[in-house]
This record gives sequence, structure tokens and C-alpha cells, in this order.
Amino acid sequence: MGFLDRLHKAANVLIGPETDESIDKGHEFEKYVLNLFKEKFSIVDVTSDYASKSGAFVESSMNPDLTLRCKKSNQKFAVECKFRSDLYWNPNKKAYMLQWSNPAQMRRYQEYQQKNAIPVFVVIGLDGSPNKPKYMFCIPLNEAKYPDLFESILEKHERSPTKPFQWNHSSKQLI
Repeated sequence: MGFLDRLHKAANVLIGPETDESIDKGHEFEKYVLNLFKEKFSIVDVTSDYASKSGAFVESSMNPDLTLRCKKSNQKFAVECKFRSDLYWNPNKKAYMLQWSNPAQMRRYQEYQQKNAIPVFVVIGLDGSPNKPKYMFCIPLNEAKYPDLFESILEKHERSPTKPFQWNHSSKQLI
């Protein structure tokens, strides 16, 4: 466990862990996203919610939420799902932003991508509800370079929240 992981764990002790409500919203959004992967994909792995229910540490819970395989190309990729109710105003940047992770999470996802040699995508639902987001974004991890994203990054990767996902096997992109 690195310094940032220990720092995050200490912050959870001081300010408290995620609320049951936010965990439930996260799981609801993960199910919603998974339903957008129709018969063209197979599920390789889904991170367990055992850790959040039992308080036990499960190593795989640090991985992206979903690992899938495109049946046609046999290529694997991973997806981290995040639901946010709204953007926040960052007075230093003088811009609305969306916080999708913390530095320790980002580093773990980058390490996962490199170690497993598969692309990782961040799928964000925004506004509405976890099972009916008003907006959706699918951002390659390599383009989600910071824990807080500007609206311009979101706009570049906006997609219909009801459209089933597709895999472009030549560019290895989730669309």
C-alpha cells in the first residue's frame, strides 16, 4: 500500500467512508452501464461488492468495475463507472468541473491498464438518476488525466445515455 493509499484510508477515518446511499447509487449505475453491453460482449470480471458489505479488504475491489471482452474481436477492456449528480465550481480554475476520482484511484487504474495491457475507460453518468442519467460520457483513461475534469473533456466524449456500447476493434475504442 503506497503513501497515497494510506492517506486516502486516513481521510476515510477522519471524514468517514462513502455513505451507503452513494455506494448504492454507484452499484445502480454500474448495473445500468452493464445493461448497455448487449450480446456483443462477454463479462470477464465484475468487481465484488463484498468489501463494502462486510468491511473486509478485497484486493480486486481496487480494479475497474467491469472487465469485458468483445466477442467478435476477442479484445478485452475495462470500465470504471462513476455517477455524479452535478458539476462543481472550482474558483481557482474559474470553471465548472467534475471530480471522477482521487489521485490514488487514478494511479491504480493506470497501473491496471499497464499491467493487463488492456485499455481502461471511464464511463460517467451525470444528472438525473443512476438508472436514468441525463448525460453520459465515455472517456479513455489516457484522456482522463486528472481527478477533476473540465467540461471541455466531457463534451468531447459525450454519448447518448441509452445507446448500447460498441467496440471499434481497429482503434480499440469503446463508443
